[in-house]
Amino acid sequence: MSHSIWQVLQSGQKYAAIWPHHAVVAAMTETRVVPAVKFAAQWMPGAAVVNFLVQWQWLGETLMPQAVVSSLFLLSLPIQGWFWLGRRALSPLDARLKHWYLELAQKLSVQPRSKPTRMDLARLLRKALKELPPDEH
Repeated sequence: MSHSIWQVLQSGQKYAAIWPHHAVVAAMTETRVVPAVKFAAQWMPGAAVVNFLVQWQWLGETLMPQAVVSSLFLLSLPIQGWFWLGRRALSPLDARLKHWYLELAQKLSVQPRSKPTRMDLARLLRKALKELPPDEH
């Protein structure tokens, strides 16, 4: 299944929004990446503007291309993060995570998807964290 870049970016933003902040998923990569991407989305636009203005003020117009490129790089950081999260969200679960997904679906009496993705797992985890007692996650 092929997804456009726009769909991948949107999936990344949704994945970041629904990824649970809980000790159950503390060892998973998303637990570190999601806050970093949210931080970048909040602060990099301002950092890019400051970067550009400082370089323009101190280095002048002769090095304007370098100022533009470095500012564009700073602006691209959250986009790169959302793209990575989107690709990750749309990827199928490995055997270990699929087993956990099926176990949670059974405990929640939810019809599992035949080919679950990491996005499906994140949604189910949020539901499980709200509805199940802590010893059943």
